[in-house]
Amino acid sequence: MRLDKWLYYSRFYSSRFMSKKACIDGDVLVNKIKKHNASHLLTVSDIITIIKKQKLIVVKVIKLPNNRIASNLLNSIYEVIKI
Repeated sequence: MRLDKWLYYSRFYSSRFMSKKACIDGDVLVNKIKKHNASHLLTVSDIITIIKKQKLIVVKVIKLPNNRIASNLLNSIYEVIKI
């Protein structure tokens, strides 16, 4: 699954445009490496670091969803490592 889609589906960003922009701007790291392309393919167990509004969020991918997930089911998509 594409990185920008996963960020949008897991509700870190409110639109795919914003998640794509975050990737291009270098605000998203996958396995401690900056990914400037939103089309990077994610796999289960990847570690994603997100820099958003001067906060650092580190999560581990548990599942690759097919569509946007309801907010009460987010813990089935990723595991928070650090906020």
